[in-house]
Amino acid sequence: MRLRLFIKDKALFILWNLLIAGFSALLLYMVEAKWFFTLFVPCLFLAGCGAALVVEYIRKNNYYKSIHATLDELDRKCLLSEIIDEPGFYEGRMLYDILKTSNKAMNDEIAKHSLAAADYREYIELWVHEIKTPIAGAKLTCENTNNAALLEALDRIDRHVEQALFYSRSNTVEKDFLIKQAPLRDIVNATLRKNARHLINAKVGIEAADIYGEVNTDAKWIDFMLWQLLDNAIKYGSKHITISSVQHANALSLLIRDDGIGIAAADIGRVFDKGFTGESGRKYTKATGLGLYLCQKLCHKLGLTIDLRSEPGRGTTVEIVFPKSGMYH
Repeated sequence: MRLRLFIKDKALFILWNLLIAGFSALLLYMVEAKWFFTLFVPCLFLAGCGAALVVEYIRKNNYYKSIHATLDELDRKCLLSEIIDEPGFYEGRMLYDILKTSNKAMNDEIAKHSLAAADYREYIELWVHEIKTPIAGAKLTCENTNNAALLEALDRIDRHVEQALFYSRSNTVEKDFLIKQAPLRDIVNATLRKNARHLINAKVGIEAADIYGEVNTDAKWIDFMLWQLLDNAIKYGSKHITISSVQHANALSLLIRDDGIGIAAADIGRVFDKGFTGESGRKYTKATGLGLYLCQKLCHKLGLTIDLRSEPGRGTTVEIVFPKSGMYH
């Protein structure tokens, strides 16, 4: 609370008291009071007003300084009204009550929308599980009748349905964790086996020999992220993908390299943005802009980091880093 602004705000009060003091001095002079009283009474009055202003400034300044200090320490600023103390001056108490009422109304509104979002997420998850049954039945029929084209279309539908499921759960990943120690090679091989038909139909060669190390993570979520990265590589013209690992002092990196069309330098900084497809995405209309966004979001939830390097016409390399805390040696 700045003193200059406080005085400016009290300018009318100060001016009014100066006028009263001047009028008092004039009145005493007119009644021919002694000069000592003519000066002493107005000065005493102004001193009292000044002391009141000083006390008011100190009280308010100390209170608002404590609020600013508390606000700076808070990670969630919206919780300020829950932890500040009630002020000892009337205007402050009015503002305090208003802030409390407003915050309660905001919390009620947030709770209402949170419940609606939770209901919608539950519906999506139920719908996904229900729709997977007829998809699985249709796949079995296609396999029995050797209908490869329809089977490939059903695979694409299944992958999009699964993406919708993981997207709906991405904000509550911690409720669906199953952290286990697992060899990184086994996780990668499981993903490749699960999607072998699509990789064969896309005529993509996979090299996955140099994968070492064990990690402490949720294999299901890693499997989903790996497929998003492989699917991206296929969409953007890759015919050869290399998967390898690199051991660092405090981390283990999983590298996915492809020989696709690459990403323009201007787009690199935005590839993890939700819905962003960039120059390459405009050439390939199958792009949704969700794959890399979900990968980054899930990596953050799992305590991993993800990075991407690319050169137009030469391909793209995505690196997922498992920190030492999530590794077993």
